[in-house]
Amino acid sequence: MKKARIAVLLVAAVLSLTPAAGCRKNKKPIEKSSSASAYADISEVGKNKVDVKLEEKAEVNETTFKVNRVINSGRVKDGLKYIYLDVTIKNTSSDNYEINSLNNFYLLLADGTEILTDVRADIYAKQAMEGYEPITEVKAGAEVSAYIGFAIDEAITDFTACFFPTGTADDKSNVIRCEVKAADIVSAPDGMFKETDK
Repeated sequence: MKKARIAVLLVAAVLSLTPAAGCRKNKKPIEKSSSASAYADISEVGKNKVDVKLEEKAEVNETTFKVNRVINSGRVKDGLKYIYLDVTIKNTSSDNYEINSLNNFYLLLADGTEILTDVRADIYAKQAMEGYEPITEVKAGAEVSAYIGFAIDEAITDFTACFFPTGTADDKSNVIRCEVKAADIVSAPDGMFKETDK
């Protein structure tokens, strides 16, 4: 009796796998990934560098990008100052595309250190800046202005602001870089940030 139950279970298991295997024939076979190809993809990131000056436009991947100014908010917390890139981005393609501060922006220091956007600067902007909204999308043919926040060490005065114009293809092989010196960083205009104790 025990053997009959086991045989029935085995037949049921084989039958349940047959449709899945049959469907598989019509699909493209799964390609095995290797660490070598993954690293090859990583090496493509930022391989094409486009250097611009402050207030100079660059056009890459159907995207026009410009750093208008770099603003020191005056906010310092735990030894970090909050700075904001005031940027303009135009989508010259016929499709909407996603964009966000963490995926598309970073600061590059002279020693090669990369600083990503900081959630603390984003939260502060939401609390203290009238009408602040994080950037999430650029619609087809549209131009948007946005503030991209970083919390950096008080001692840092020079850096390169970097932007991946990923466009509709989510392509990070190009990076637009804008060198920023201490003299380029401006104080926030009066009233840009309201007082907050957080």
